Amino acid sequence: MIFASFGNSPVSFPRMAAALERLAQEINEEVIVQSGYTQYDFKFCHSVGFMDSNLFYYHLKSSTVSILQGGWGSISTASELGVRIVAFPRFKGIEHHHDQFQLVKALEEMGVCLGCYDEKDLTAIVEKAKSYRFLPIKRGSATDIINSFISSI
Repeated sequence: MIFASFGNSPVSFPRMAAALERLAQEINEEVIVQSGYTQYDFKFCHSVGFMDSNLFYYHLKSSTVSILQGGWGSISTASELGVRIVAFPRFKGIEHHHDQFQLVKALEEMGVCLGCYDEKDLTAIVEKAKSYRFLPIKRGSATDIINSFISSI
């Protein structure tokens, strides 16, 4: 099962919706979509506006690949769960208030996700994600940073 989430941005994301519809027609796998505020007449994907957190986490963990809008929250959560991530960034000013492309490119360089910058490439990137070796997000330790600062005083 492929799981896709549009995040909780109030801005519609029809570019991603149309790409998911094409993907669902091209692969032999169920596509489940949490579409958020995006209104789209899905015919080949199973869609719901919003899910409660238990159902959201269930679909993330159960998916072969998750396709997520390019926001930090969904990507970092999915990475912590060991999910195979394809990040689909929103365009600044049209689909979001800031540039998601920079974040997605940086995380892709770290091996955390694969970026889909052109919707025509989604199917190929999803197939690549099925065998790609993803790396977890490297996080610092706040405790270590605070203790180091205190000992330096």
